[in-house]
Amino acid sequence: MDINVSLDIFDPPKIMKILKTIAIAFLLFWHAGCSKSDTPTTTGTNNGGTNNPTYYFTCKVNGVYTDFKAMTLIKDDPNNIQQMFLVGQKSNTELPSLTFTLNYKAPGWVDGLTYVLDEKDLNNFVEYKNTALLIFKSKATPASATSGLTVKFDKIILPKDQYVSGTFSGTLQLEENVTSVSITEGKFKVQVLN
Repeated sequence: MDINVSLDIFDPPKIMKILKTIAIAFLLFWHAGCSKSDTPTTTGTNNGGTNNPTYYFTCKVNGVYTDFKAMTLIKDDPNNIQQMFLVGQKSNTELPSLTFTLNYKAPGWVDGLTYVLDEKDLNNFVEYKNTALLIFKSKATPASATSGLTVKFDKIILPKDQYVSGTFSGTLQLEENVTSVSITEGKFKVQVLN
């Protein structure tokens, strides 16, 4: 009896590439956290005399302002980008955190690129982990005109200054039940690490 089973998930080269990408992402995020302070980089002062942050990652979660001080964008392969991870966390050691996993799509990594993330999009997704360790996901969020989360990139500067900026808002949901969080006024300008 000859059984020929070919499961793509057991393809060793693909498994190694996925594990390598995840390991690099965590290593770079950890390194970024160790090398940065909680004080944002500034570009000078505004008319009131206060500093304007160069990089930021903020939103309101259920109406409460959240500032993610530990933030980064990591590319899976700097020479042939097929996937990007946009990560924000309250600090290097504190939650909440927000993680976007975005795959290449037409027209490419260009200004104005928009993703609508909900349970219909299994390739691109976002997860919000709160301080109680509950994980709210776009994959669990029903697709409708009033649910899901949309992220839009205003600027994607990859070859030179290496940063991305944009906005995001929407609703994420727990997989276990219909409990959701509303994310509004999301905006970011994040430095690319690799």
